[in-house]
Amino acid sequence: MSYVSSLSSDVTAYEPVTTSGEVSFSGLGNGTDFSEIIDATIDAASYQLEDYEAQVEETEYIVDLLEQINDELEDLEETLEEMDDPDEFFEMEGTSSGDEVTVDLTGEADEGVHTLVVNQLAQTDVWVNTENAFDSEDEVVTTTATTLELTYGDETISIDVAAGATLSTLVNTINASASARGLVEADLLYDGEQYYFTLSGEDAGADNDIVITDTGDLDGFDLANFTNTQTAQNAQIRVDGFPTDEDAWIERDTNSIDDVVDGITFELKETTDDDGVRITVEYDTDAMMDKISTFVEEVNQVILDLQTLTGRVTDDDEDEDETYTVDSYAMDIIYNELKSTLSSGALGFSAYDSDTGGDYYNALSQIGISTDADEGSDTFGQLVLDEDELEEALETDPEAVGNLFSQHGVGESDTDALQVISVIDTVTGAGTYDVEYTVENGTLISATINGEDASISADGWTILGSGDAAGLYMSVVDQTDGTHGGDVRVKQGKLGELTDLLEDITDGETGTLAIVIDNYESTITNLDNSIYNEEKRLDALETSLTRKYAALDSMLSELENRSTLVETLMADL
Repeated sequence: MSYVSSLSSDVTAYEPVTTSGEVSFSGLGNGTDFSEIIDATIDAASYQLEDYEAQVEETEYIVDLLEQINDELEDLEETLEEMDDPDEFFEMEGTSSGDEVTVDLTGEADEGVHTLVVNQLAQTDVWVNTENAFDSEDEVVTTTATTLELTYGDETISIDVAAGATLSTLVNTINASASARGLVEADLLYDGEQYYFTLSGEDAGADNDIVITDTGDLDGFDLANFTNTQTAQNAQIRVDGFPTDEDAWIERDTNSIDDVVDGITFELKETTDDDGVRITVEYDTDAMMDKISTFVEEVNQVILDLQTLTGRVTDDDEDEDETYTVDSYAMDIIYNELKSTLSSGALGFSAYDSDTGGDYYNALSQIGISTDADEGSDTFGQLVLDEDELEEALETDPEAVGNLFSQHGVGESDTDALQVISVIDTVTGAGTYDVEYTVENGTLISATINGEDASISADGWTILGSGDAAGLYMSVVDQTDGTHGGDVRVKQGKLGELTDLLEDITDGETGTLAIVIDNYESTITNLDNSIYNEEKRLDALETSLTRKYAALDSMLSELENRSTLVETLMADL
């Protein structure tokens, strides 16, 4: 993101007025140089101009630093957005106990173990002209134009064959035919001595069978000469004991099955015995560890740069005399908001209790990520990652760790009296809401959220949130007379919370940094105006001094001339 200064439209560069060519000094006999006197006077009077110019240089440098930190925060925001959703943050890995089946996973796969029995593989239909072999692929198979007809599943295929076609020509004609393309493929099978004509279906599955109905005048291609060497069939599997009937199977027309268990694609390679293979799906904690390490590293770089920019620490790589800092209340707010977000509990998460439940992890400090509070440390104020503690947390409950970082748009009720129907992820504010309602004579007569009146839907038993709670819909479960209620939580992980904060800070129109940069650019504009006025004043001073000293020089020159004349007259007496 960049900001365009408005200085050029607010300030007109001052063009100095020169007296060059109008006034000159002849100099005096005593060696007085009025030009040096004027220059020295202007230099002495330019202290304010030099101060303004120094301030402009410093302020422009600060604007550049602010734009750099803005870009850095935007880069961090982009990094967080790439993993602030459970489907992006969670990494799963699947393994198979046997080579008969391999697995591929997507983000929707759940942790667990499945048993898979493969009864048969899906395969294509293959027919071979086994009763008539050919010594050469150049043998002519028809002397007259003829037609080969067959069906493939529900498709009828008719292929015209030209007179004089050879065996290889027949294969090429079939494969080039528009009616056969993508359905069947012809080929030649060579056993080392002779060639055999083959027809294969392009797709596996029981419905994709080939039926040769008419071979026309093709020599040696009688229907009786063809053998179905491989029968079209579906893959048959049983998952976790289902189907339960001994002769029943889950059937698919492919060996790559992705619609039986969510997020898992079974790649069938071979049939199994009755015990099948065990498919294990578990969290890839190493990949999650890498993402968390990246998060800590990039956040720490931003913290360090903010500390340096605001003077909280010095940059050892730069000369201290050349380091500029920003003394800004707004920058302090940015720094403190970032630190507060990192150290606080996740919005809408509750403390875990072995009896009542809750969120097993609700703060970064619980999984080994803390803030260095040692003021003498090189990493003071930055995040410190205890890898051993994080590994232990991932081993204990990897899902809870992932939720702490990436969960969002999830509503939960802490009371059985209310049930969350839905929340709108981009509308409903994350946090804990105190919901209370009153039922009188079997009718819901009122409801409040955080003490503010809430709406009741037309059905009479749904509470609708507004304001920060807009998009929060809750169903009243306890419909007995009386006042009921409890806490309802809308959860947001730390990555989403940080992303929202960074978006607010870097917004080009209303962001905190945009406002700070605009203020500094306004300062530059004011300074440029002051420089203009000061240059104008100094130019006027120089013009005035030049004219005064020119008059003095002229007068002194006249006096000197008169003195010379008097001396000459006296000498002649």
